[in-house]
Amino acid sequence: MEEVQTENKKLALVTGGNRGLGFAWCRQLGKMGFTILLTSRNLEKAQKSAEVLQEEGIEVHAYSLDVTNEESIKETALAVSEKFGKLDLLINNAGINSKSSNNELTFLKNFRLSHLDSQEILKMIHINGIAPTIVAKHFVGLLEKGENPRIVNMSSWLGSVSGKNTGGNYSYATSKASLNMMTRALAYDAQPMGITTVAVNPGWVQTRMGGFSANLSPEESVQRLIDNVVSKLTIEDAGKFFDWDGTEHNW
Repeated sequence: MEEVQTENKKLALVTGGNRGLGFAWCRQLGKMGFTILLTSRNLEKAQKSAEVLQEEGIEVHAYSLDVTNEESIKETALAVSEKFGKLDLLINNAGINSKSSNNELTFLKNFRLSHLDSQEILKMIHINGIAPTIVAKHFVGLLEKGENPRIVNMSSWLGSVSGKNTGGNYSYATSKASLNMMTRALAYDAQPMGITTVAVNPGWVQTRMGGFSANLSPEESVQRLIDNVVSKLTIEDAGKFFDWDGTEHNW
């Protein structure tokens, strides 16, 4: 496969890009001139979302990527390498929340002490806490070839250990705290490669996870993260945890 000429292209890959915050990342970055690599576990869903953005004039390519399947990650990284030869921005957005399962028992197994289920907890930690770093593992080689390469991990204020002052919500809070530590470790490994890695808190967002009484739309959250954080990152910011307004969040 011939490599696409990328001298003047900025390339952004978004996991879980077919809906919610991920789709907003794809749209907002696409409007800024990025070529978007929109990924989803389900290729058909990725393609349908990509078509919407293509109709808006955004250059977007759809890929199947299951963040819990390392073989899937490797295959996508190879496909991107063969077609583009580099990557400038990785948005690790894919994630789950027990509240969005639409199953009361699943919710209780993740949320309430009386119902906690270790397998449910481990599933969430894998997807939210570990998978983003495994994705990064397979894309750092492409990011090294990019311009001002950055990795942005979508965390949450609920992953702040110092901010945890209520019971419950065991799985999600633990998974995001795990993500924060993985981000911190990754940041110091990637920094010598010239890659800036950070965790960000998008705020309370109107998504299937956040609920529709939240105070930020996905577009508002992402645009503020772009304006206040992503566009201003320098290599000295590696390993930091930012709020959507650009201030540093407590760990």
